[in-house]
Amino acid sequence: MADLEPPYFQSKKHWRAVLAGWWQHHLAIPVLLLITILIGVVSWQFNLMADTTHNHRNTLSAASNQVLQQLPSRIEVTAFCSNSPYKGRYFRKSITALIQRYQYLHPAIDLQFIDPSNAPALARQQQIQKEGEMIIRYRGQEKRMYLPYTEEAFTNVLLQLQHGERAPVLFANGHGEAELDDTSAQGASQLAAALNNAGLQVRQSQAFELGLGNKLPTLVLAGAMQPYTATQVQAIQTHITQGGNLVWLTDSASKQGLQTIADTLGLQISQGTVIDLTNRHFDIPLHALSTQRYASQGPTQDFSLRTFFDHAHAIHRPRQYGDPWRVIPLVAGAEHGWVSHAYRSEHAGTIPAFNAETDIRGPATIALAMEKKRPSGELQRILVLGSRQFFTNAQLQRGGNLALTMQSLQWVVNNQPSISLPVTPLRDSVIALPQQQLWLILLFNSFQFGLPALLLFAGWLSWRRKHRH
Repeated sequence: MADLEPPYFQSKKHWRAVLAGWWQHHLAIPVLLLITILIGVVSWQFNLMADTTHNHRNTLSAASNQVLQQLPSRIEVTAFCSNSPYKGRYFRKSITALIQRYQYLHPAIDLQFIDPSNAPALARQQQIQKEGEMIIRYRGQEKRMYLPYTEEAFTNVLLQLQHGERAPVLFANGHGEAELDDTSAQGASQLAAALNNAGLQVRQSQAFELGLGNKLPTLVLAGAMQPYTATQVQAIQTHITQGGNLVWLTDSASKQGLQTIADTLGLQISQGTVIDLTNRHFDIPLHALSTQRYASQGPTQDFSLRTFFDHAHAIHRPRQYGDPWRVIPLVAGAEHGWVSHAYRSEHAGTIPAFNAETDIRGPATIALAMEKKRPSGELQRILVLGSRQFFTNAQLQRGGNLALTMQSLQWVVNNQPSISLPVTPLRDSVIALPQQQLWLILLFNSFQFGLPALLLFAGWLSWRRKHRH
């Protein structure tokens, strides 16, 4: 009957028999080794990735791809993570998984991990506060990022770097402010060094050079002791009207000649000093405030270090109907004190009595931030601190003062718009369990005892059947 089969089927059976016994040929093993080596060489030369997840969750969005296209130069990412088997390696794994998605589209992204325990001097120099903190650098600019390690957060960092060279930070001087090149206790050389290390351009001028190109600088009024002239006040007013950022350290708006600025911004700065009665138990002057009360948004988000303020004044901004400003009370102090109108530092040993007509119970807001959206899409941000000497070297050496200062100034300067990426829902991410306790017990016992018993019975049944036959 085999001879009656057509030649096509005979040849098909022949090749099937040959293929069935190919592995017995003496050249089979060398051929397999050669194929394995070729596959390894191809995989080394070419990188092929495919996203097989539901809704393509591991693929960068079109918005992230567009931001990457606007950053042609090299991007340096430095992550400070320990090499511990628990928290440190978790940070490294999460950061690597995030950056690899960007490196697939932008090969010029360099990722480097540094263990703070092996390089403590570098960690202190970079002012690393938390494990897992990342520093992203691009063309001399620098941004920091911490949890969460998401595409939206990292893309927004790249978007801020995309805007190119940022406007400088302009310090006004000539009216008793702390000098940036002064290394004494009343100077501000530590702040100038920290700003330069962060990649910010710092200038100091008496002429208020506010019209620097198309980008308005961030104007810093670092605690004037003499009043500004009418021309300078008008320049500050114009700067705010045009949408410029402002950082203002004050103890009295009228003494600095800036009462018009305070009225324009709707700010009320107390004439009295904020005092804390708990200081008398530690033989500390009442005006030396220590606090850890911060807003959970803005520049103090996730900030927990203790800060110190001397001779602080309370800042208040009443709510206004249709107000375009978003007001953030950043720092509060004197939880067990008040704003005292009668307190004088030269009589620090005397505790004044609380006057309900002139004094205000604590806690008092001693640092306040404001922001509103400009027509260009950027945010105009204003930071007001009620301590005139907060930027001096003597104050920045205390506790977390320098960290709070840098975090606040970077928040004011980095006012570029951000993007919001659509959240792709996980498929079958919710498991609906019965609410009745009886069904929960049955479900739990079925997985804990029933499933192992079923597997044991299946194994015994297979063993018994094998020995029977």
